[in-house]
Amino acid sequence: MNKILFILLTCLALHGDDIYEGDLTPAEAHEMQKKGEAIIVDVRTTLEFIYTGHGEGFINIPAFEWTYIPKSVEERVKSAEFELKTDKPKGHIEVQKLYDAKEVFNKNFVNDVMKAMKLRNTDAVILVCRSGPRSKAAANILAKEGIKAYNLDNGFMFGWKEAKLPYDGY
Repeated sequence: MNKILFILLTCLALHGDDIYEGDLTPAEAHEMQKKGEAIIVDVRTTLEFIYTGHGEGFINIPAFEWTYIPKSVEERVKSAEFELKTDKPKGHIEVQKLYDAKEVFNKNFVNDVMKAMKLRNTDAVILVCRSGPRSKAAANILAKEGIKAYNLDNGFMFGWKEAKLPYDGY
């Protein structure tokens, strides 16, 4: 929970002075994508993109990835034994404590986005994440590099899916 709060606060700090082009509604983003005026880049992790679904035509270029280094085998065995003794599996918050997680910025992010824009012959990009904070941070990063970047308002889960635009996943 503390890690999630840290990420959100970091993202808020990064976009305190937003310099990207602005937020788009899902309908506006979809229309720009269909007209070839912009590509939509999904900045979520690869696992999020694969397992929670994605919108039609989204290109997954993670802005940040997580590394998970397992704690000792002894600690993991002890955790498993505790579950067996209590007849209750630990929830994901407790299981996370068995790993040292570290967020890592994708050093190829800007170049990969520029390459995708060139391949699709467009000069604008719309960034999307789960609910908005990561894509806003990514939009600001790209804007600092001179790239015309927008953010999808409310992200994939609460924007695109709720607007009932084409997607695959849960």
